Amino acid sequence: MRPPPNPLPRPDGELQGLERAWRRPTGWRALTVVNNTSIGLLYIATALLFFLLAGVLALLMRTQLAVPDNALIGHALYNQLFTMHGTVMMFLFAVPAVEAVAVLLLPNMLGARDLPFPRLSAYAYWAYAIGGLVFFCSIFVGLAPDGGWFMYPPLTSTAYSPALNADLWLLGIGFIEISAIAGAIELAVGILRTRAPGMTLDKMPVYAWVMLVFCGM
Repeated sequence: MRPPPNPLPRPDGELQGLERAWRRPTGWRALTVVNNTSIGLLYIATALLFFLLAGVLALLMRTQLAVPDNALIGHALYNQLFTMHGTVMMFLFAVPAVEAVAVLLLPNMLGARDLPFPRLSAYAYWAYAIGGLVFFCSIFVGLAPDGGWFMYPPLTSTAYSPALNADLWLLGIGFIEISAIAGAIELAVGILRTRAPGMTLDKMPVYAWVMLVFCGM
């Protein structure tokens, strides 16, 4: 049984202290936020931004294919746009968007104040944002990946991609995968260890079970 609540009055200033601790920082200090709600919203906004950029890449490809002998973009740039579009949709939108919604919703669904490792959530987000930035900046220096979003050899070997295109792709994906693993650890531990008293695994929301399986995969 749960112990009865503390009948004693709260110490003076305790509530105000808690409100200060959980208040969202303003200005440049907003970059240091670790609250799950704020991190989840940043995740969702960034994933939607990458989704919009992937749509722009798709429009450029469809415009190139709209009429025969179109010279809007060259064949090399087309290969880069094709590779970037697929990579963004898979690694910068689909998987991060699922994790973002979980970071935002799971603590409330489990009866927890926050996820167990708030700084790990922030680390996962910033690794994701930096990886996406590195990935997109490569197109402005002519080094965007061009071996297809799956990046299989021999299209990514030195014979067909002798420059640093594949290396920059691997650098960006490295940051993004670190982010995904960190987020999965955070969510899995949160689901298994921060449930409300009495919420056994068989009483856990179905969404939490889905995310637990997702994190394991």
